[in-house]
Amino acid sequence: MFSKLKSSSSSSPNSASPTLSTNSFGGSGSGCNNIDVNPISQYYECGKQIGSAGPELVWKIFDAVRKTDMKDASLFFYDKRTADKLHKPKRKEMIAEILRFSVRQLDRFRHPRILAIMHPVEESSDTLAFATEPILGSLANCYEYLEERLPQSYEPLPLLRESNLLDFEIKYGLLQIVEALIHLHHNCKVIHRNISPQSILINKKGTWKLAGFEFVEKCNDNDIMNVIPCQPYTSKLPKMGQPDLDFTAPEVQTQSLCTPNSDMFSLGLLITFLYNNGRSLITANLNASNYLKQLDSLNVSLNQLLPNIPSGLHESLKSLLEIDYKKRPISQNLTTSKYFVDPSVQALHYLDIIQMKDSVHKSNFYHNLKNLLPSIPTAKIMVSTHTAIDESPEVLAAALQPIIHMINRSTLEQFQEFILPFIKNIFQMPKSVQATVTLLENIDILMLKTCTSDFFRTEIVPMICNAFDSSTPQIQSAAMSALSQVIDHLDEVTIRRMILPKTKQLFDINADVKIQINILICIEKVIGNLDKSDILDDVLPMIMRARIQDVSVLIIVINICKLMMMDTKKYGITVNILAMKIMPALVPALANVNLNIDEFNDLVSLLNEMLTYVAKTQRNKLVLEKNNNVTVTTIKIPEITESLRESNTTLNNINSLGSYPHRPPSLRLESRRTSISMDDVVRRASLTSAASSPDSNLLRVQAHLPGRRHSDNTILPPRILVAPSTPTTSFSLSRGPSTSNLNARRHSSIISHNISNNLGIESFLSSRSSGRRYSAVPTFDKLNFSSSSSSHHHKNTSTNLLQTIGTGVQQLFK
Repeated sequence: MFSKLKSSSSSSPNSASPTLSTNSFGGSGSGCNNIDVNPISQYYECGKQIGSAGPELVWKIFDAVRKTDMKDASLFFYDKRTADKLHKPKRKEMIAEILRFSVRQLDRFRHPRILAIMHPVEESSDTLAFATEPILGSLANCYEYLEERLPQSYEPLPLLRESNLLDFEIKYGLLQIVEALIHLHHNCKVIHRNISPQSILINKKGTWKLAGFEFVEKCNDNDIMNVIPCQPYTSKLPKMGQPDLDFTAPEVQTQSLCTPNSDMFSLGLLITFLYNNGRSLITANLNASNYLKQLDSLNVSLNQLLPNIPSGLHESLKSLLEIDYKKRPISQNLTTSKYFVDPSVQALHYLDIIQMKDSVHKSNFYHNLKNLLPSIPTAKIMVSTHTAIDESPEVLAAALQPIIHMINRSTLEQFQEFILPFIKNIFQMPKSVQATVTLLENIDILMLKTCTSDFFRTEIVPMICNAFDSSTPQIQSAAMSALSQVIDHLDEVTIRRMILPKTKQLFDINADVKIQINILICIEKVIGNLDKSDILDDVLPMIMRARIQDVSVLIIVINICKLMMMDTKKYGITVNILAMKIMPALVPALANVNLNIDEFNDLVSLLNEMLTYVAKTQRNKLVLEKNNNVTVTTIKIPEITESLRESNTTLNNINSLGSYPHRPPSLRLESRRTSISMDDVVRRASLTSAASSPDSNLLRVQAHLPGRRHSDNTILPPRILVAPSTPTTSFSLSRGPSTSNLNARRHSSIISHNISNNLGIESFLSSRSSGRRYSAVPTFDKLNFSSSSSSHHHKNTSTNLLQTIGTGVQQLFK
């Protein structure tokens, strides 16, 4: 029930907020308008009415905010005009005095179980007002008690009246009221006399607080358990000036006496009220006679109600409702009832007094609290453990365990309202190693509640990144575990600029298998967001250094490699990288004896895929290079191929002529010359021979014109005539018409090649009578080697000339 109350109050437009202005915060209705004339309005901004309390619900409760520090509060307001129907001024003043008295007693009897007052009563001519801790409402508001007779003008919280309180909340609430009575009876030595739903308030932490001190009586001075006289309920006095008759003890009404045990009887009737749908076993309707009649049948009514009451409370309830006050248990003994001996209740009780314990007791308590949390309402434990954030780092580490459990159980609204404020403080506090590890190991729980808020971006992510820089292995390992939980919620920029460099740095300096596994898991999750440079610069080096001897690491590496093989171009995975880096690193893992058959098959499949890719890519590359070479040769030198073919034919024809003893041996032209001038030949030949020629005049002219090619002169040398020949052909140097069918070439057009056979040329024709161009190469005609009629002198002259020319040509091409 409390969780519903709190959730509703936090979301209701009626609730106070520090950011609200006076206009928006001011309530509608005469009550709030009247508060404006009360002096308390100088200190508090008034909100909407949220409940009512006190005798006949005369106190109207409003949400409020203290102006000095914007702290939440509640304003209790009484309009004196409510008592106008009493007609007698003395009675009207009596009611005001009773209410003033009750506020003074609150300040006097301060206790954790008594309503805490923040500002004393302020009074104007028509109003009374005071401020207390923030209140949700009274038990009377929860059960709509008295509202049929006393309709309320405020709009109740939507979930305030949806259902009754939970059994656990009732149990713990009753224990808190018992503790308040112990304080009053044995410490303050007073009798409350007004234990009723209107006097019990629930604050925003879910704690039941006792109020309603309008009719307090001082105990007997000699013995606090002895009776003292008191005023019974009577119709002669105003109803709002008397305790509620339906919760009055028998000795008060019948004997005008009261003791502390009178409060215990009223407590018994309050218990029946809680388990009887908001109805006391005594319903007198403000009539003393009806009260006495129902008192006689009280035991019968109790027996009928017991099945609705927890079994552990049966005996205690029967003793509380004893007509003889001497048989009732005192407040101190009631705490030992089996009903209150509940570990969960005791845990909450310990939380209320934990500030008085030392660090060792606190740590032990928080370690054991986690086991009790399933039986404690989430909202209740949330508001009871927030004090742990003010503890030492050691106590905080222990307190984080139940806090994390509460976060996991809480709704998003509960987390935002109860937990997030002090979780933010925890992140800013100095923390021990264990506290940091606890937060990191449970970061996934925090992420579920904060992944869409700024807290995730401004607190959680920086904490994880800072943990990477820690020198403590436990924190580093916890940081990687946390990163693997949240990395799916990180944007690409954060991953590439903050996360990836940090993880690579941690991977380089840490060989712990657990850390490597967590890092590689993160890489596997975000590899789709990485580009080529990230893979080559960061991911591949980590894969190369991964401890793949460990099967857990190997499996993750295999998964990463499979993802990279799906798009080798995107990730920059080349044949060289596969063949020289990745495959050599993975192949030794084939001999790992710890692999099962499925893991082995995955590794073999990956290696086969890589090998197939390498083979296919390399084969295609080699075939392409071969085709390119053939194409280039065919395109670039077709003319050379044809020229070589023609040159080979000419050489074959020349070689068939016979031997030529004066040809320079093994002549090879390394570079092509466009023309060989005759003056170069004669100039070099003149060094070894002084033979004259009919062309000497021509040569002398050329000697004076060295830059002029011989082919540019008007006198044309003879062309080179290459005659076809066979081994049986007879050659002749005659110039007859038979030479017209020979191949005619200039010496400058001949392609350089090796001459392997001697040319058997016996004569050289130097005549220019035919008008042909002169060349350094003799003209060949049909040679008849069988002719012996030629003169011997002619042969010697031709031979000497040919030797001279050949020597010049040989020197020219050296």
